[in-house]
Amino acid sequence: MVTLNQPAPTPNSDRRRVPRRPMQGGGMAVFSNGHGAGTLVRVDLLDASWVGIGVKSPVKVEPGSSVSLVPDSAMWPRQTGVVVRCEETEDGYIVGLLSKRSKAVA
Repeated sequence: MVTLNQPAPTPNSDRRRVPRRPMQGGGMAVFSNGHGAGTLVRVDLLDASWVGIGVKSPVKVEPGSSVSLVPDSAMWPRQTGVVVRCEETEDGYIVGLLSKRSKAVA
């Protein structure tokens, strides 16, 4: 259902519509944009939903880049996907990842 009198989103508003659960821990991510072998980066897990994952990265990542994420916890399997957003913060970048697993389910 579309609401016509909805306020315009602000830069700090959350535009995602799928519920997420907070995550703790870290992992290793390989970001690649098709040029070269990719960049191996240590990331912190922030949140997750059935369609994606939020991580904090020390490096800027271009949206559209491929990602392979291996969490530290053996209870959570390796994830692959695409970077859909990268926002700079005071101490790194918040990166939104769209999981390829969610596309298989849809």
